[in-house]
Amino acid sequence: TYIAQHTSSPSPTYMEPTTTYTTGGGQAYGAAGQYGAGAYKLAVSIVQAQNLKHMNHFTGDKPYVVCEVQHSSHHETRTKVQTKEVTIGDTMNPQWNECFEVEPWHPGETLVFTIYDKGLLGSRTEGKAELPADLFFKSPNGWTGALPIEGHPEMLLHVSVRVLGPSAINA
Repeated sequence: TYIAQHTSSPSPTYMEPTTTYTTGGGQAYGAAGQYGAGAYKLAVSIVQAQNLKHMNHFTGDKPYVVCEVQHSSHHETRTKVQTKEVTIGDTMNPQWNECFEVEPWHPGETLVFTIYDKGLLGSRTEGKAELPADLFFKSPNGWTGALPIEGHPEMLLHVSVRVLGPSAINA
């Protein structure tokens, strides 16, 4: 399992200026929306969730999020990142405001966000949300918004994803 590097941004709304990168074959991605060959590095920000359920009545809720690349190849090493647990404040509407660099990611691969609630004996799944590649790969600014949690229309996960450039990891 590859655990991506964790980075911090000055504030939850901070976004670096977007650049369109050119791959070796002269193909651009970003604004042009051209799918270049090879792996990329993504900036994934997990901001907050809304309307989670109270799951741990004895130990208190401790929600966290795992973002995993749904690799096209079954031979690919798992690529995932995980937020810290929110243990104080409003755990039904937790705020993480955490930014990660996720690599390798290949064009067309979906990002799967799973919200867990850590309990005394393990973690329970609150729900999942998916972000298809087309929503962030073809835009120069990536994608920022609220993802609905499957099977729970009242629950939302706010994330931001954009392409940083070619990955240094060849998978």
